[in-house]
Amino acid sequence: MAAQAWLAARVGAGYYAWRRFLPARVLYHPDFFRVQALLAQDDIRVAQEARRRLRRVLVHALAYVPWYRRNVRLGAHEAAHEPLEQVLACFPYLSKDEVMAQQRDFLDCRADPDKLLYATSGGSSGQGIGMWRSKRLADIEKAFFTHEWGRFGFSFDKARILRIGADARRLAHEAPTRVAGNRLMLSPYHLDAAHRGAIVDAIARFRPAYVHAYPSSAAALAELLQPGDLALQVRAVLLASEPATPAQLAAIRRLFRCPVSLNYGLSERTNLAFAGYDDEGLGGYRFQPLYGWSENRIDEDRCEIVGTSLWNDLMPLIRYRTGDYGRIGAGGRCAAIDGRGQDFLVDRSGRRIPGLAIVIDEVTWDFVRLYQVRQRRPGAITLAVVPRHGVLSADQRAFVLDAQRRRWGGFFDIALQEECDIPLAPNGKRKLVVSALA
Repeated sequence: MAAQAWLAARVGAGYYAWRRFLPARVLYHPDFFRVQALLAQDDIRVAQEARRRLRRVLVHALAYVPWYRRNVRLGAHEAAHEPLEQVLACFPYLSKDEVMAQQRDFLDCRADPDKLLYATSGGSSGQGIGMWRSKRLADIEKAFFTHEWGRFGFSFDKARILRIGADARRLAHEAPTRVAGNRLMLSPYHLDAAHRGAIVDAIARFRPAYVHAYPSSAAALAELLQPGDLALQVRAVLLASEPATPAQLAAIRRLFRCPVSLNYGLSERTNLAFAGYDDEGLGGYRFQPLYGWSENRIDEDRCEIVGTSLWNDLMPLIRYRTGDYGRIGAGGRCAAIDGRGQDFLVDRSGRRIPGLAIVIDEVTWDFVRLYQVRQRRPGAITLAVVPRHGVLSADQRAFVLDAQRRRWGGFFDIALQEECDIPLAPNGKRKLVVSALA
């Protein structure tokens, strides 16, 4: 496993070093360009294509995906010809627990998982989910972001990007930044006064045109620096994975003096929405209609966001409950999205580290169903886990602890605690981080 990780890191480093020199047709699947062409059409044609894609995924799921064939009382032939809304209503709402309990049954029966990409995420709730994908699906995903962020001139492979996220993390004794091709990777663990000079110097040398970051990390950088510290003009700040407070958005805009884009998305790839922040403040979100079929499920007096991927034919999730809330109106407009929060840990040096920077290894989800990070004092955390089956073995406990100590040992003392369950928070979701610190 260590050798595979080393090889993947080397291959990844080579890819980012060379991709800016390669033509797009070499880098991306043909469907990347097909989706871009569809997105360039007017709203009426996009809506028509979205309905066509929805019917296609419903028929496909009933023909080739075991779980739907067992649980939906409808045949593929009927789904191809009955009214679309009636067909969709035959599919039950789907939860993350159901997907992970019968994971392989959501995979196209003709697909070989050994030839696919597999990625896991605990998201903001500490409840893991794993998804099989192909390069085609990954490139289609990029097409939607390229379309939206292309308004600012952004390109994944050509633009110079300051990246602040979990993929940029570094160990406590390492420098705060490293260069990976067209990206300057800034560790969210190192945003403190001790590294301020090194961060300013690295940004000045690299001269990024865009910032791609967690909102909490971009705001931490804005708190660390003054506008005059950066002798460059950034074209846009692109924020993902968390909500952002008005104070954070104001601080980010004050430092970078450019438009700010926020997006709402999931590792499950069922919904995608964007919002913008400028001199007039934060506009509402708009769900991308060609990315996923977004609808509401009424949960008491709240509207839960439910999504169906329009492109994932390998592992289609249909009417997937996101656990997030927001009323979706005409044209996919949504004033606000609730259900996600920002959580922080405090390390030995008193630095605040964003909760979303916590990474759980893929293998862990084979035997852990839920996890939560708990903190009572600075520099020490307890990883509370709910085993998937009974109790963890000694080898499993050692695997979890060793993986986290390698990653976090320079910042925290780490303990492991097994639980029967992790309760829901008042907003209906489990909290990733529970801290007794102010």
